[in-house]
Amino acid sequence: MPVNCSPSSARAAMREVIDTFCRREEGGMFRLLQELVLQPSPSRCKGGVDAVGTRLAASLQTSGMVLETARQAEFGDHLLFRTPACGDGRPALLLFGHMDTVFPLDSPFNWYKDEDGTVSGPGVIDMKGGLVAAVYAIKALASCAVLEEIPLTFLCNSDEEIGSPSSTAIFQAEAQRSVAALGFECGGLNGEVVTGRKGRAGYRLIVTGRAGHAAFAGADKASAILELAHKIIALEQLNDSRRGIVVNVGLIQGGIGPNTVSDHATAEIDTRFLSRADAAATAERLAEIASLPTVAGITAELQYVGGRPPMEQNRRNSELFQGIRAEAERLGQPCTEELRSGVSDANTIAQLDIPVVDGMGPIGEGDHSDREYMIRESLPARVRLAAGSILRIWEQRLRSI
Repeated sequence: MPVNCSPSSARAAMREVIDTFCRREEGGMFRLLQELVLQPSPSRCKGGVDAVGTRLAASLQTSGMVLETARQAEFGDHLLFRTPACGDGRPALLLFGHMDTVFPLDSPFNWYKDEDGTVSGPGVIDMKGGLVAAVYAIKALASCAVLEEIPLTFLCNSDEEIGSPSSTAIFQAEAQRSVAALGFECGGLNGEVVTGRKGRAGYRLIVTGRAGHAAFAGADKASAILELAHKIIALEQLNDSRRGIVVNVGLIQGGIGPNTVSDHATAEIDTRFLSRADAAATAERLAEIASLPTVAGITAELQYVGGRPPMEQNRRNSELFQGIRAEAERLGQPCTEELRSGVSDANTIAQLDIPVVDGMGPIGEGDHSDREYMIRESLPARVRLAAGSILRIWEQRLRSI
């Protein structure tokens, strides 16, 4: 900042530099997006995810960020980019996004289209567009010669779409050394930024009965399928829209043929909830249903198979969002807060009690399907919003630390 420059005029000058950068580099944003989208990167394809990481590292090479690589054997490597200001142990602002997608290598959804104001392709908003937005926000700040002063970490993980099995510990460690976090999953169609997410818990219910010939089965047959049917009805009755509790039996299996009494049956269960208290209460009710047989001679076992705790809406997240909304208003962009049903790595960060918002990426919909698209103009718009928001957070939360 020039010696004779007031803070307000310095902020205005930096934002003008950011705006000029975004206009000049818009073509580069979409070239990088196309390269990332056309590089298949399903979660369990280490080579594909690592190729995405290599391209991100190349794009940030001149930004002054220092790259740390968390090597992985089974999954793609996780990348951490840090500004030099992180080196003195100061708490940082954490940016995060994932490099993997849900689409298999043989998916017919393997193209990139940029036409009529939209961009389509696998992962274009979930979340390769978000990665591009974060990268170019960082590059825009570097063009202001201010990035070296801001303690900033950008974490790119390789396994979010399968529950982040190898990166959760990294998120926990980085959250502990951060004052706030911004996630770059896609924004809502009306400019929403996510201040809360439901939690998720998955379960497998295993029912065991007694096999027999259907021709000789009586009313007292110990059918695992019959017992599972009773339990499914009880499980579905746990849905409570008022409290935001969702229980869904999405997959069932059992038996070996229509002329047999089944001695085994299983159900895969997905649950969603707004609070930790509701998570515990739902788990208790599931265990109760599993433990109480309706059919004689039946046993059942409930197994927890993974999930994420809720990212509860709270004062800290709301205060962080208010600064982002103020920046959006300055830019003339719509921006409201959203409680989103899906989970992300923001759920993990939220458990460390630091302010976190998500949905800072470009706007679109249809993710996890071949209808996935981005509203084209939202990419440079979200770059401007992210860069300006980082400046605000730096001034309000980081500069005095």
